[in-house]
Amino acid sequence: MTRISFIDSVLCASRGIINSISKERNIKIQILLCSLIIFFSLLLEISKTSLITIIVVCFLVIILEMFNKGFEKLVDFVSPEYNKEAGRIKDIMAGVVLLTFIMTAIVSFLILYNPFIHFISQISKNIFFLFSLISLIFLVSIMIIIKLIKDKITK
Repeated sequence: MTRISFIDSVLCASRGIINSISKERNIKIQILLCSLIIFFSLLLEISKTSLITIIVVCFLVIILEMFNKGFEKLVDFVSPEYNKEAGRIKDIMAGVVLLTFIMTAIVSFLILYNPFIHFISQISKNIFFLFSLISLIFLVSIMIIIKLIKDKITK
C-alpha cells in the first residue's frame, strides 16, 4: 500500500471540500444560512461561548451534508439500479442532516432571540437605520428567491 504524504492528504481533502461546495446546491444553501447566522451572531455581540456553539452546530450541518452526499454517491456506485433498501438508507442519511439542521435552527434561535430583541429595541429609536435594515433583508431575500427559481428553471 502506497503511503500518501500529509500535504497530498490535505490537497485531496481540500479538493473534496471545493467539489462539494461547487456542485451541491444544499451545501451552498446551508453555507449561506450558516454565514448569515454567524454574521448576525457577530453583529449582536453574543458571548464567546454562544458564538462557539453556533459555529460548531453550523459546521456540523455542513459536515453531515458532505458526509450524506458522499454516502449517497457510494450507495449509487454500489447499487446503480433502483433498490428499495438503498433508497431507505439514503433517506435515513438525509434525515440525519435534516435533524441536525433543525437542531441548528433551534440552538441559534435560543441563543440569538434575546440579543436580537435588544438590538431591535435599540435601533427602533433610529427609524432610518431600521428602514435600511428591513430593506436590506428584503432585497437579500428577493435575490435568494430569484436565484433558487432560476436554478430550478434551468434544471
